[in-house]
Amino acid sequence: MADEDIHNGLQDEPWEERTLHLLYNSKIDQDFSIAKVQKSGRKKHKVRWMSKRAMAIPQVIIELHDQALRESTLRCLSTFLLEKREEDPENYYRTGFLLYNSCSTIAVLLQEVLAFSQLMVDRSLTVRATKRLVNVLTLFQCIAANKETRYKFVKSYVPNFLVPLILFDSPSEIYENVRAVALSVFGILCQAREPEIIQWALESNMVEVCQISIEIGSELSKVIGMHIFEAIMQDESGMSYICSPTCDQLLKRLINTWEHLVTCLALDQDFSPRLLFHIIRSGFSLVMDNLPDSIIDNSFGDLSVEFPLIGSLLHQLRLTVGKIDDCCPDFLPNDLLLY
Repeated sequence: MADEDIHNGLQDEPWEERTLHLLYNSKIDQDFSIAKVQKSGRKKHKVRWMSKRAMAIPQVIIELHDQALRESTLRCLSTFLLEKREEDPENYYRTGFLLYNSCSTIAVLLQEVLAFSQLMVDRSLTVRATKRLVNVLTLFQCIAANKETRYKFVKSYVPNFLVPLILFDSPSEIYENVRAVALSVFGILCQAREPEIIQWALESNMVEVCQISIEIGSELSKVIGMHIFEAIMQDESGMSYICSPTCDQLLKRLINTWEHLVTCLALDQDFSPRLLFHIIRSGFSLVMDNLPDSIIDNSFGDLSVEFPLIGSLLHQLRLTVGKIDDCCPDFLPNDLLLY
């Protein structure tokens, strides 16, 4: 298959369905996205994934060990998982269990990650290699989603090999898809908010990784990074970590990143209302002093009317810091309150 054809195929991929939609609390992000699409007049298509062959999962996993068959096998298995994730979750989770527990399969997948990392270092990435890695990451998503393999997965430290994929700074739009899918693996791991997983995330410097992804990543990567950050902050150990004196510089970098984004969002309010939502809800709630002027004044007045949820969060934040004196903010569900 020519690289140009693969490039076109990558552009047509529904990246949000392959990343953000796998996170438990992404419904609000999907609603923001739908509203944005409707406002632009474009249509949002629901993609149906179609497997091109019958899948006998154990046999297909064995084929991963054959280097001559590996690329096509990764593609078929990835497509199968994308289809079964919603249609047949039992088979989806079962596949994650088989992938992790089958002999040497994790080592094979890790070889793929390391081979791609070498291409990154050599600055010789191709679209084909990018697509191949995305298929590998889709398998890691499946392993991360299975509660029987999730903790073993992080204890093996295999996910840590994905961190360089997130931190790699590339001007290529195609590479941003790799960053988003790699981030989603961590998002899936952290979303259950299991204390052992959160502790691993802290030890693996995932807050720092999130800060960098929010700073340099695409809009989708920024939103997924905020989801991971929120999951970590909702755990007591995560909040203690970010508020500890040793993380003072990290917290300052986070605040600077959020302030810069809010300034940009005030200038282009159609860019990402959902990103603003996450920054208000979990970012500025950590630090109530020295809020940006655009948060205090009425810079987001029109956006607050269009998205009342954002208006309610802004009202609650201003009320908390004493910038408004009257009344009660609009009702917000408990899971949408400022942290």
